[in-house]
Amino acid sequence: MSMPHDVGYHAFPLAGVNAMSADTDRSFPRHTHDQFGIGVIDRGGHVSWSGRGEVRAAAGCLISVNPGEVHDGRPLARRKRAWRMLYLEPALVRDCYADIGEGKPLEFVSAYPVFVDRMVWRSFDELFAHAKKATPGLNVACETRLLALLAELQVYGALGTGPRTLRAAPAVDRALARIDADPGCAVTLAELA
Repeated sequence: MSMPHDVGYHAFPLAGVNAMSADTDRSFPRHTHDQFGIGVIDRGGHVSWSGRGEVRAAAGCLISVNPGEVHDGRPLARRKRAWRMLYLEPALVRDCYADIGEGKPLEFVSAYPVFVDRMVWRSFDELFAHAKKATPGLNVACETRLLALLAELQVYGALGTGPRTLRAAPAVDRALARIDADPGCAVTLAELA
């Protein structure tokens, strides 16, 4: 399968890490990844739907996706956007957190599908830069930068432990509030809509 010219996959010197960059106005249908995804919007804006709700990300924002999380992606205002992603194998993330001292199940926290943090962005950028310098001698540097990125994500609160809490869309919250306000009242779908 040939890759479109506006999406690129980069060799990475650390097993369990894949790097991708895109510069496109294409929309991507709903899909999943088996890995954790952490990325940066470099230019333009991106809108996506996921199990954590609909999110909008502008240039400078970090974006995240959990393994198996259904999501899509489309340009904001139909304009080209550029972004970079790192996909991390769950076993690698677990092993790294065992080294840090946190051996619990992890996931990106529902409240942070999009966030802005200078320290996390810098750690991401340093690790991603090694994708273009894929040589066996860089493994120690990559491992160090990966641990720094994961530690920053944990300090920020974007990557944590515990059960996933899915956030409903605001319209769903309003419909549930209407039903809860008077459970005995017959409510039509049109009224809830």
